Amino acid sequence: MRRAVRRYSMQIPYTIILAPNPSMMSGPGTNTIVLGGGADGAIVIDPAVDDAAYLDALVKEGSQRGGILRILITHGHPDHIGGALALKKLLGVPIYAFSREGVPMADEEIGDGTAFPAGDDKLRAIHTPGHRFDHLCYLLEG
Repeated sequence: MRRAVRRYSMQIPYTIILAPNPSMMSGPGTNTIVLGGGADGAIVIDPAVDDAAYLDALVKEGSQRGGILRILITHGHPDHIGGALALKKLLGVPIYAFSREGVPMADEEIGDGTAFPAGDDKLRAIHTPGHRFDHLCYLLEG
């Protein structure tokens, strides 16, 4: 007797691109997230370094998701914001962060609970001070 096999596939709603900035703090490099898509475009979280090949990889992944329309920052450490200004200049898109005090190049400050469309999902900012006063986590709500 043969058993029916059901296969389920779950589409991963984000891509992780490792930044080429290895260090004691970032290990092999900082994880940069590209997510969202469709009419609301893509979001990049923590573009970590101003490196042409790395930024090209972010833009390529973003273009497969409708183009990058927002840059979000988790906190103002250099290994998380190092490529933000270069990506902003390349694409002409805004940078969002908790505080301009922590991320001076931010175009817009966002608070706890701010939500962004991310394809069929929603991405919600959660203020989590501790690592740094301006630290945000982002919760992907399906």
